[in-house]
Amino acid sequence: MSGPAEPDLIKVTEIFLVPSSFLVAALGTADTNPHRTSVSLIGLVVSWLWWVCSREALAEKRSSDAAAGTASHSRRVRIMSWLPIFFVCCWAVSVVAHAILWNRPLGH
Repeated sequence: MSGPAEPDLIKVTEIFLVPSSFLVAALGTADTNPHRTSVSLIGLVVSWLWWVCSREALAEKRSSDAAAGTASHSRRVRIMSWLPIFFVCCWAVSVVAHAILWNRPLGH
């Protein structure tokens, strides 16, 4: 009988990249700045959760790599570990920008 499955960075990335992509599309179709601010805030929360889960998965990978005697991560793992941070930063900028433009109509 095996124990609970350890978080896998690839699976975590797949789980959070799909809704993040949908939120980017929703941001593009939002018709007011309050709507864009709301979508951006949801994107920020999802990305922050992604970041937390990625840190946990990366810590699990580090401990399993240390047990196996390998110390460095592949380029793919490093990219996947930085992707949620990139999304958090972009969503934070989007929240601030659309909050500043809250009362302005689009296109002005």
